[in-house]
Parts: sequence; structure tokens; C-alpha cells
Amino acid sequence: MANHLPLLVFPVAKTIPLPAGISRSISKPHFPNHSRQAERLFPQLQSLEQGFSNFKASASGCMAGLEPETVLVIEIIGSVDDFNRAIEVTDGLEWLGEWDVEDIEANDDFYSLPSELKIGVNFFKNKIEGVTTKAESKSIRDILASQGFIDSKGMIISEQLSLSDEWSHMHDLIIEVIDAKKIQVADTAKKKSLTGRLFLSITNEQGLNELLSLWQQWEEGKQLPTGKTKWRDVFNQLSKIRRWGVEETLRETGMIERWRDLVEPVATDPADITFQIELFYMKETIARQRNEQAIIDLLKEIGGSALGSFIDMEEIAFHAVKAILPAEQVRHLLEEINSSNNSLNILLFKFPGVMYFRPTGQSITTSSEEEGGTSVFPEGKPELPAVAAILDGVPNLQHLALKARVLFDDPDNLVTEYRPGERRHGTSMASLIVHGELSESNHSPLSSYIYHLAVMQPNPSNRSSEYFPDDVFFEDRIERAVRRLFEGDGNTPAQAPHIKIINISLGDPEHPFIHTPSPWSRLLDWLSFKYRVLFCVSAGNYVDDIDVGISSSEFSALTDDEKINHLIKCVASQLSEGRLLSPAESLNALTVGALHADSSSGHALGQRIDLLPSEQLFSPVSRLGHGFRRSIKPEIFFPGGQQLYKKPYTDSDEVFSPDSSHQAPGKQVAWDSALQGELSKTVHTCGTSNATALATRSGIQIHEVLAALQLQDGEHIPEGLMAVLIKTLLVHGAKHDDQVKDVLVASLKTSSNSRRFKEVISRYLGYGLVNIDRVLACAEQRGTVLGCGEISENEVHEYHFPLPSGLSGQQIWRRMVVTMAWFSPINPSHRNLREAKLSFQPPNNSLLNIGRVDADHNQVLRGTVQHEVLEGDSQISAYQDGDHILLHVTCKADATARLDETIPYGLAVTLEVEEGVDISIYSQIRDRIQLKLPVN
Repeated sequence: MANHLPLLVFPVAKTIPLPAGISRSISKPHFPNHSRQAERLFPQLQSLEQGFSNFKASASGCMAGLEPETVLVIEIIGSVDDFNRAIEVTDGLEWLGEWDVEDIEANDDFYSLPSELKIGVNFFKNKIEGVTTKAESKSIRDILASQGFIDSKGMIISEQLSLSDEWSHMHDLIIEVIDAKKIQVADTAKKKSLTGRLFLSITNEQGLNELLSLWQQWEEGKQLPTGKTKWRDVFNQLSKIRRWGVEETLRETGMIERWRDLVEPVATDPADITFQIELFYMKETIARQRNEQAIIDLLKEIGGSALGSFIDMEEIAFHAVKAILPAEQVRHLLEEINSSNNSLNILLFKFPGVMYFRPTGQSITTSSEEEGGTSVFPEGKPELPAVAAILDGVPNLQHLALKARVLFDDPDNLVTEYRPGERRHGTSMASLIVHGELSESNHSPLSSYIYHLAVMQPNPSNRSSEYFPDDVFFEDRIERAVRRLFEGDGNTPAQAPHIKIINISLGDPEHPFIHTPSPWSRLLDWLSFKYRVLFCVSAGNYVDDIDVGISSSEFSALTDDEKINHLIKCVASQLSEGRLLSPAESLNALTVGALHADSSSGHALGQRIDLLPSEQLFSPVSRLGHGFRRSIKPEIFFPGGQQLYKKPYTDSDEVFSPDSSHQAPGKQVAWDSALQGELSKTVHTCGTSNATALATRSGIQIHEVLAALQLQDGEHIPEGLMAVLIKTLLVHGAKHDDQVKDVLVASLKTSSNSRRFKEVISRYLGYGLVNIDRVLACAEQRGTVLGCGEISENEVHEYHFPLPSGLSGQQIWRRMVVTMAWFSPINPSHRNLREAKLSFQPPNNSLLNIGRVDADHNQVLRGTVQHEVLEGDSQISAYQDGDHILLHVTCKADATARLDETIPYGLAVTLEVEEGVDISIYSQIRDRIQLKLPVN
């Protein structure tokens, strides 16, 4: 490998006007006609009105004095923009939010319209007797064009086909083939799933009457009032309108199954049950206070109570309270839900202000087994201040791996909750960040301190786990912890305002990501933009058993390749059970998945088995994406350790349980020992927590390189942009492995998913495994140039990437990687959440003659990272010395009418050829960059 060479930095970008956009027509699905739609919707609206009347009549106790309200769920097919404005001018309605809905099953009323039929040169090949070649098919196509039946692109432009006498005998055959294709296209379109939107609005009696009045006017074909014409589009496209109910508040959150496990069988006498009540976020303070009092009264009516105060965080639209109920009331609720009449008598569960009932608490379970070994750790203290913080459980600060290397902060005095041997997770995460994997021969400690703030504590009912107590909102603890770093807390000044990365190797096992981002993930998004800090978040671990669908003996008899193929298909069939754990869906954070790899060696399997014998693939315990709006999540993968599974007791058993021992393989980490004076204990662990800690360690190493550029080369990299540049470079070092892609193609690709397969496999790959060594330096055959800035709405920042003169006219393999990352403010009431959409157009048709590979070109635009890989091996165009590639960073508003903030972003561009090619890519780029030529 060539000598390590420093990263290069672009001159400050030039700001240019935003070019005029290209309008694109969006095809709409088929909607029912007016009379059919009126017929469909009448019973739904009637049911809505009747339900409101019933609720009003049945209101009693503390509910009797409140104005009856209900939350409307308005589901449309297709899209209606700016519907919130129509809600806001409709008396008695209040806008609560919206989100996109995917995979809606088509029916006779709503379905995709067939695409316009195009007749290509092969259209008639093997469809008409005697037409067996492309040339013969093309000759018929040319005849149709000469007769004016199709245009030059093959699109049908005439309703009648009139052929000359010499071709008249072909008329019926040609029409038959075209009609058959039309039917096929139409049938395919009607089977295609649809997309839509879900609008939420709370309404009182006045609002419901206004809605019914608007409906009646629409039904009668009248013009709707000014400001309310959006209702016309909604009524035209309306699929369902109903009340928010048990399906959302209890079923989707898994509460019914959770409670059933707690209170059944009836013979048991369970303790009182704690849970969380999440409320719709009302705009007016007085409305939120009214809902709080109603919840307190409703709990009291059935023998329950609130645990502590309500949490009210306007910035992320989060309003909730922890609560406790007698088990008998929960059992009563379950009996009502199981009964045939779908009415609930417990008013708490009918209260319209409730969005979700959720389980409480979040825990990390770690084995308490004491097997393990010891290790030797270098003495000394770091020389540099901390740039990374860990939010986790309390670590053992006297462990030789951490001693004098960790700045510990414990504002809630959680350390007093621990016994010897219980400071496991915090110790292991700090160990990985400080030292990396201990079994690596070249591991060395960081040259900077790490800041560790305790947010978890031992679970008194299960001492092998650390958790957030039932009466604590982890959103509150995390917010206070981060605010403490950057602003201070009460009379305490800011503790570490220079922090650039925060490690969160935590996840809520009770809150897998489904449709909308959780309050915790929205909190990280808000904090990330506010403080310009990067959160590295674990994707979450899937710790349940794996059912392989065949007997243990059959699976064990498979070859390694067959095991890999079989297990990938098992994982694919159970993706809904292995979704990301909150807050991994956070838009601004980097989510880290675990690779099934580590540096351990010489371990015996014993009664264990490797279900996925490949160190290049994801770990079987790593939870997989997609993220919000089908964005790429996890974005990056780091090794998390080889997770083995226990062999079943019988050969016929099909279920394998994860091995929870701390024997090798796995990542070797420091561990808290229960034995007094044992301060060098190590064990082996696996999971996405490990991978995330290694990502944070890599981010610290990137910061050291960026700081060196600032100090040694005088490069202008503002402190406020360091975190977003670290985010950019972590993703920039990610790459798909070709062999892994081949394995996934062989296991997962089908005729039904082939057209979107890049999106399919992004669940399993993200942007790829990060090779940090390639990020930290350049080589003679590889040059990386960095840019950064703050950009406003409708601005374009222009960068010139100089082309090495030595590539001109060459026919060699080359790759260009372009990565941009940003932190976006959020709008929690908008379906897009992300207020700022940044993008660049990759140089697909540039002088280098390269094209996209790896990720889907649409999917890379859905998050806050755009990572493009372009390759080519054909002839490069001849270009002049001094030519360059233009890169335009564009900023547009996404979830807001107007973007008032400037958006921080980072940009990294790498151009490389294969090692050994005698072209000094780096030097030629550097020389042009250092000229600091004015950007024209």
C-alpha cells in the first residue's frame, strides 16, 4: 500500500442561484366516480356520527363535564398537499398530524392505472407466426410508425390502424397482440399496491357537524367554501374515515399481548401494572392541561394513579405520563376486548386524547456468569480533551482499561444503586471506545479522554439487567444529560461543550419502529441539530430464538454455503419481528448495525453452532431496517462479534437459542468483576452495542485527523461543522462487498422484487461495512477531498473537483465516491419530519465515464445522508488539463413552508484507481486544489 497521505480540503464553495426546477407529472391512481364514492362513504360517516352520539350519551363521572371529542383518522389514496390548512379553517377541528401509508391493497374502487403502452423493436417477436427476429419485429414497428399509428418513441397516437393492402392480412394479428398486451399491463397495474396518506384531526361536535355539512355539499355537487376546497380532493380520494381507537392505542403498541402475559392465567395474583400513556400533542397549553387533569381523574376512578409528573416537550410534540393500574382493571379490559361487542366501558381507554398506551421501562440484560479472562492494559493518561460522550450505565472507573481515561458524570447519583460486578454494559462500551477490540494485536488506547454520563441503573427485580425505572422517562434523562453537556443544568455550568459525538448503545425493546418516529428518535433529531452533535445509535439486538424451519440435524448437515442461504431466507421471512429498536430510526443520527465478525481465535464450539458461518454478513442478532420513509437504516456496519447459538436438546427441534455465555468468539471487552480487587477482567460479547462503540471510536479518530488539518495545514474547518464532517466520513468509508451482494442476490432475488432489489438488500447492507483506514488518509492512487458549509433554502453551493490529467483517455478501472451528510431541523407535525432536504447530482455522465453502483438512487435521498458510488472500466474521454467535475449541493425545504435555519453539511469526494497503476491521482488532485483557483 502507498504511504499514508493527508486528506485534502476544497476551497470555500461558491454560492449560485437555484436553477429552475423541472416539473414532473405524477400519475394518479384510479378513484371511484362521484356516485360510487358517495355510496361507499355514507355508511362510514353515518357510523362516525353514531359513535360520537353514543360516546356523548355514555359519558359519566369525570368525563361528563368535558366537551365530547374524538380523533378522526382520514385515510386517502394518493396525495393531497396542504390539507392542514383546510383543517385549520374548519371550525371545531384541530390538526394533529399526518403520515404516509404504503402497501395499500388495491381493489375495484382504487387501483393503479396502467402505464402507457410502448411498442419497442422486440414487441412482436415470437408473438406473430413467422416473426422470430428483432429485425422482423422492427419492420412491423416501422410500418405502424409510417401509418401514423405510433410516434417515433413507439407510443400509440391513433385510435385506428389502417394498413395498406400488402399488409392488410397482418391487421388482425397486430391488433390481437397489442390488445393482449394492454390487458396484461392493466391486470398488472390493478394488482400493484398503492400508497396514500393518513390525516389525524381532533374534532368536537361543532367540527363533526361542519364536516358532515361539507360532505353534504360535496355529495350534492356544490362548490365548497373558500379555503376549504381541499376537502373536495379528500372526499374524492377518501378510502376510510373512522375514529382513532383500540387498534392504534393498544394493538399496534403490543400492549394487549404484553398485558395478557402479565395477568393470565386468572389464578395468578399479579402486582399492579405500570404503563405509559402518550397523548396527542395539542397546540394550546390549556388543552394539554385539560387532558392531563382528565387522565388523572380517569385513573383515579378505576383505582389507578399517575407515576410522577407529565412530560411536555413541545420541540418534539411529546406529551405523556407514566401510570399504574390494578391488575384486575387490566384483566377487565382484556375481557371486554375479547368479547363480541366491541364497546369498552373503562373510560380511560376511550378517552380521545390518548394516542398510545405503551409498556414502561427499557433494559439491557447482561449475563451474570463469571467466566472470562484477564488482560494487560497500558498505563498513562490521554493528552487530548474528550470529543465523545457515552450515555449508558455506570462503568467501573477503577478497571485498568478505564482508569484515568474516563471523565465520569453522575448527576442522579446512580452509582449508589450498583453492587460489585453489576457495572457491565457501561464498562464494556467504554472499553471498546477507548481500546477497540482487546483481542486485536495492534489495539491501542485513544489519545483523548471520553466523557461518560450515567443514565441507566440496575434493575432491582433482575440484577443482571440495567434499565430506566418505570417512573422515569428516558426522553427526559437523555435531554437533561445532553443539555448538561452543552448548556449546563441548573447552577451547574456546561460540562463538556466541545463534545462532537455521543454514543447511545441503547434501544427500547418495547418500541420497535413501525410507522412514525418515536419520541426518543425525534428527541435525538432535535438535539443533534440544536447542538451540532452526532449521535451514534445501535440498531438494536434481536435476542429471541430463531426457528430455522427444519430439524436441528438437517440444518447441521448443511454445508456452510447452504446454511448461509437458508438462514438469510429465515431472517427475510421474519423481518417484521426484527425491526429497528427506537431510537434507531432517528434521521440525524447514524444508526449502526453489527457484522458477524470479531478478532477472536482458537475457540471451541462445544454444544454451540454458528448459524451464519460468514464474517462478511450481518450478525443474526442485528436488527435490520428500513428507516423512516424507507430510508437506508442502519447506514453503516461495524463488527459486533460472532454470535453463536445453542444446539437444541433433540435432533428434531427446529429452534435455536442465542448463546448468552461470555466465552469466545465475540468482541473481547473489559468487564466488571464481583471479586474485590479484580480490575483486569475481560469477557467476550456480541451485538450492535459493540458495533456502535467501535463506530464512535472511529469517529474520534476522524476528529483527530480533522483537527490536524486545522492545526498543521491551516485549513478552515469550523468547529460547528466538525460533527457533521465526522458523520460524512464515517459513511464515506462504507462499501458493499461484492461477494456479500452475490450471496444476497442468490438467497433473496425473485422475479417480483428484481426491479427494486437494491432497496431490498439495503436492509441487510446499509451503505456497507466501514473501512476506517481508507477514511483517515489518502494514497497515491486515491485522493479524498473534503468540503463543508452552512446552506440556506434555495441555495446551491458549487464545488470544482479537479480531474487528474493522467486519467485522460485511459482505459482503466476507476471509482468515485461522493458522500454528503447534514443535520436537519424537524417538524414533528409533518409527515416528512425532516425540514431540510439536501442533495447533489452525482456525475454519472461526466468525463470519467462512470455510472452508479450499490444503493438505490431514490432511497439515498430519504434520510440525511446521500452516499453515491460510481465506477467504470471503459474508455475515459480525452479531456484538457485543468478540466473538472462540478458538484452542486442544493438545499430545499421539505417539512416546512419556509426553511428559516441554515443547514450544516459535510461533503467528501474520493477518486481512486487500482493500487499499482502508475498514475499519481493524489498528487495531481492536490496540486490543483492547492492552486486555490477562483471558482467561475
